[in-house]
Formats: sequence, C-alpha cells, structure tokens
Amino acid sequence: MKTFLKVFFSSIGILIMVLALAWIGLSVAKYILYEEYLDGKEDVCTIPDLNRGFTPQGITWLAEEDAYLHSGYQGDALALYYVKGDDVRRFVPLDENGAPGQGHGGGVSSYGDYVYIADNHALLVYRLSELLAAKDGDSLELVMRIPVDNSASFCSARDGKLFVGEFYRAGNYETDASHAFLTPEGEENRAIVSCYTIREDGSLEAIPDYWVSVPGLVQGFAMYDGVIALSRSYGLQSSSLEFYSGMLDTGKTAPYTERAVPVYYVGSANLQQKLALPAFSEDLDIQDGKVIISFESACNKYIIGKFFFAFEAAAYPVPRAE
Repeated sequence: MKTFLKVFFSSIGILIMVLALAWIGLSVAKYILYEEYLDGKEDVCTIPDLNRGFTPQGITWLAEEDAYLHSGYQGDALALYYVKGDDVRRFVPLDENGAPGQGHGGGVSSYGDYVYIADNHALLVYRLSELLAAKDGDSLELVMRIPVDNSASFCSARDGKLFVGEFYRAGNYETDASHAFLTPEGEENRAIVSCYTIREDGSLEAIPDYWVSVPGLVQGFAMYDGVIALSRSYGLQSSSLEFYSGMLDTGKTAPYTERAVPVYYVGSANLQQKLALPAFSEDLDIQDGKVIISFESACNKYIIGKFFFAFEAAAYPVPRAE
C-alpha cells in the first residue's frame, strides 16, 4: 500500500508540474502572439457571471451612465446584464408572449430610450429607462420585435443608425445566396451588415440605407470617425481585430424593388490595421474613441479563458482613417 501511495502521489505531482509548465508556457506565448494588442489594450469592465453559466455575446457602453450592458445566454434563455463597477444586475428579457426570451443574444446596443438585442433574424427592443429602474432579477417587457434582412448575429448603434450583421462560416453557418459578393480584388464575402435608420419611436425603417459586405467569421461590427472595426473569431484559433478605412463601393445594389439599396464592402483594398487577439472575441462597441471588445473564452462552456484570467472586456484605440 505504501508503494502504491508513493507512486500515486508522485504521479499527481508530476501531472500538476506538467500542467503548471504548460500554463506558464501558454501565458508567455500569449505575450508573444498578441504583443501589439496587449500593449495597446486596457481592461474596462468585468464580464459578469462567467462562473455561473452565462455565455457572453454582446456588449455596449451606456455613455450617460458610464456603464455597460452585456447580452448572451444561460442555457437556452436570453440574459442581459447591467454592469457599473460593483453594481451588477441581471435581467430576464421577455418575449412577445410574456415568457422568458429564448435565444443566443448575439449582440446588444442602445440608442435613445431603447435597447436592441440581436437574435434570430430580428432585433428585440426594450426600454432603457425601464432597465435602469429595474432591480437584479427583474423581467423586462418586450416593446417590439423587428425582423431584419439577415440572421442578426450582432448589432451596434450610432448617430441615428443601427447596424445589424450576420456570422458566416461555410458548412454550419450559411447565409442567403444574395449576400455573396466577389470584391474587385477577388475576395468572396458571404455576409452582410445592414444599416437601418432608427425612427423616433425606436422602430427601424423597413428598408436599410445600405449593406456592407463583410468576410466570414465576423462576431462584431462598429463604426467610428470613418473607420470600420470588425471582430472575427471561431473556436480556439486566434481572434482578429480589423480596422478598415471606410467602405468601398461594389457598384451593385441589394435585391429590393422599392428603391436602390447600395452595397459597399470591406476587404484587403481598405484594410488599415489587423491585430491578433486571444480566441473567442465577440461583439464590439465604441467608447471615447476606442473600440470595446467582449470575450466568451472564460465562460463555463469553453473554460480555457479561465486559465488566462480572461474575465474583462477590453478597449483598444481606433486608428485615424487613412
């Protein structure tokens, strides 16, 4: 028995040592792989409930509150959080039947008195004033559900416009055939971001102002001062934060008969800066000239981010448009 225990504890010790060395090695590699990003980024907000089943997807900054909203899911249910320092409140977004909403909660944004959650080809709209007055655990009544012309994987609002876009990956996240565009540089984009005008009552114009054709694996989109930022990721591979100088014209229009809807694009021709980021980057928003980025790597579903303390949303400066 003594021999068995000696071998057993010796094996456990070796395993712990191997895991510790692997963790140290990966931590060092992180600073080599992501040096440019880590040198420029700053942590801005703790991502809530990563150890309690929340899988974060969307993020937005509330300027007047200097607070953040996080959208995502817990099991099959939508979840929405308000975070301002130690003030962390979880809300239950309701659907049109008054039941807890079900879905992915892929993106969240706010404009005026309205909060938009991108999910399943639509935007779910809630009142910001109701949210700010709500207590932890309260439900939020759905104001309206707005169908959009793509799968609505993420969203961002700015200057009276709401951008809602879709995620494309060949095989398991396909998009409509009309969303495929071959750029003049020969790059095939198969996803779109639709720009809608926000009406005074929080609803959107039925037809978008324009489309932006984007590459695959886009998890987040934000526009600031003539620069477009994309968050791109899938699985354990490194994420990518990309900045583009404005939009380029495809010379084509979207398939609407009511009026011409121009289609623009981003690609290698106007790519201004590209940074490698840790895996599982998600939604984007703009805060004081910086793009804020959320990550899902440290949630219980994926776990790996817990080993690298990926518990914070981060901000990175948006470069000036070239």
